[in-house]
Amino acid sequence: MRWGDMDILQHVNNTVYFRAMEEARIHIFAPMQNLFAAGTGIVLARAECDFLKPMTWPANIEVVHQPVRLGRSSLDCSVLMRREGEPDTVYARARSVVVLSHLKTGTSCAWPAPVRAALEKQFAAISSSTGVTA
Repeated sequence: MRWGDMDILQHVNNTVYFRAMEEARIHIFAPMQNLFAAGTGIVLARAECDFLKPMTWPANIEVVHQPVRLGRSSLDCSVLMRREGEPDTVYARARSVVVLSHLKTGTSCAWPAPVRAALEKQFAAISSSTGVTA
């Protein structure tokens, strides 16, 4: 978190939580980028956030994605945001849905088998832990 990420009340500004979720999603999908067909990509279809406790500077925001559902073309995740070093305190709880899409037409497309396998493998790892942390 940067000094400029605070609002007038010296709390992390609400937009920063969405940027932290975005950065975490990039860390999840970047290693799989070579598995996507040309002209397809991940599009954010939904993002919502409940701000539970104000976070103040200085801090590192820990973002934990917990998959809820892997659909034909979508991935629905529950997201927890905590201050690094405070694993028992949730500062924000969010939900995000991404969809694999044909980028020119904007229509959804099914996960290619290698991507689906990589996500399912990640789900298996997630099932035995607390989630994907970025």
